[in-house]
Amino acid sequence: MHQEQLNYQSSDRKKAPFGQPSPQKFKYISQRDDEFLQLFPHRGSYLWAEHPAPGQRTEWNTETRHLLSDRLINQGSYLYGVRFGAYTQYLMLDVDRKSIYHPYRDPFAVGRIVDALEPLGIHKFVAVSSSYSGGIHLYFPLGMGQLSWAIAQAAAALLERAGLQIKRGQLELFPNARRSSGADYNGHRLPLQAGSYLLDSDWQPRFTSRDEFIRQYRFAQNHNSVRAETIDRILKQYQRKTYSRIRGTARKFLNDLNADIEQGWTTYGQTNTLLGRIALREYVFHHAIHGGHPLTGFDLSLRILEVAVGLPGYHDWCRHQHELHHLADYWARCVECSNYYPYGGTQDLEPSQPNQPHPNELSASDARRRIQQAVTELKATNQFPDGARARLFAIKAYGIGSDTLYKNKDLWHPENDPKPLLDKVIQDDPAEVEDPRSLEPLPEGVIRATGTNKLIPISDDAPQAQSSDENSKLAVGGSGGFSTGSDPVGVDLVRQVLNEIKSRKRKPAAPPTSSGAAPPDEQWFRQLQLGESANAGSG
Repeated sequence: MHQEQLNYQSSDRKKAPFGQPSPQKFKYISQRDDEFLQLFPHRGSYLWAEHPAPGQRTEWNTETRHLLSDRLINQGSYLYGVRFGAYTQYLMLDVDRKSIYHPYRDPFAVGRIVDALEPLGIHKFVAVSSSYSGGIHLYFPLGMGQLSWAIAQAAAALLERAGLQIKRGQLELFPNARRSSGADYNGHRLPLQAGSYLLDSDWQPRFTSRDEFIRQYRFAQNHNSVRAETIDRILKQYQRKTYSRIRGTARKFLNDLNADIEQGWTTYGQTNTLLGRIALREYVFHHAIHGGHPLTGFDLSLRILEVAVGLPGYHDWCRHQHELHHLADYWARCVECSNYYPYGGTQDLEPSQPNQPHPNELSASDARRRIQQAVTELKATNQFPDGARARLFAIKAYGIGSDTLYKNKDLWHPENDPKPLLDKVIQDDPAEVEDPRSLEPLPEGVIRATGTNKLIPISDDAPQAQSSDENSKLAVGGSGGFSTGSDPVGVDLVRQVLNEIKSRKRKPAAPPTSSGAAPPDEQWFRQLQLGESANAGSG
């Protein structure tokens, strides 16, 4: 009895004793001339069932002890079904008679299914009835064999993306997107057995033969060009993966990032957006997916660059290829300064190091530094123009853009040049300068008087009127009038002027004084007043 486990590699076979045969792989007798049977090459762990009575369910069984042979299928004593191996040359969808996607319930459902699979390169199918139950099997032949697990995952992702629910009794996919590598793929019954017929465009049975099935199969196969690269791209773009190490909303966040990133460039102007999403994904989740420590610094920048270069559309749409490494460094710094942190860790509430400036601030500071350096060099070589436009072009020659220059006009624009000083500098009024002699100590009991008239320099000598023999009451104190503490106004002023005129006409003799006499005091003024009163009475 055949066991698939007997298929040893030649290097693993034990040498049999002399005279005994070596273990060999037991094969079924193949009908090589039957092209229909060659479409279903995987015969291990096959399904079989007895023909059910009308209206009864089919009871399926699994046979793992030997392979399903071509002659058993042709014999037709039982109903047979097959599974899938490592590779497959077709996809098959099973639409149940009671499914919401059946043409009798939704005439456009099959069209939606075909449209959903179109990104894979699938456009044509062969439709057959599954059995007397009225279900439909849609066969999608592939131009070349593909990995069963990969094509299953890609097709499932596309169908779910289109809102089609893969569920038993509604819509089933073969090979199925199995969850573990050790499990068998689901099996399906072979076409053109009891109750199975080819269907026309109106979903009605038509004349059926194996040759007609093969003809339609080959026609569809020639129109369904599926490539492994396309499958890989679709898996990255559309598959919502179930990461075992990532839970809850973080898993959804990661899948959302994948959906943004894996489609790559589709037009111009997407470079910085893509690099930002790549930086965020690799900084937050790389260690959780691939192991190791969270990526930071140069390692993070290198990973961003590596992912970006491998995305679709990079060579066609990215116009920053010459500076991509600088942009990768920039976005690595951005994400490290952001509020995001690696998955599984916690954000430090009190960072041990002071907050670093934002990358935008660093960029602006660097721009100002370069402008200042350019202006300094131009001035040093006497090549700094006077006009604003000329200055703009002179500084642009240093690799600085117009937008950056206009944001920093205070560094170069003529309107911000310092104003020239006046030719004549206003000097301090010497009259306002305090007499340095006032700082010298005076003898006890002596008071130094300072003039109230700032136009007359300070002098130790009395005013000219006081030092002359014609001393009058207006000359006392050097300010005219009596030192009463306030200037006369109105009638008092007129009276004062008249008295002055009279006193000048009479020219009274000044009281004799000696050179060593004390200055006039209050008693002296009283005597002077009494003398003037007497003169007025006699007049």
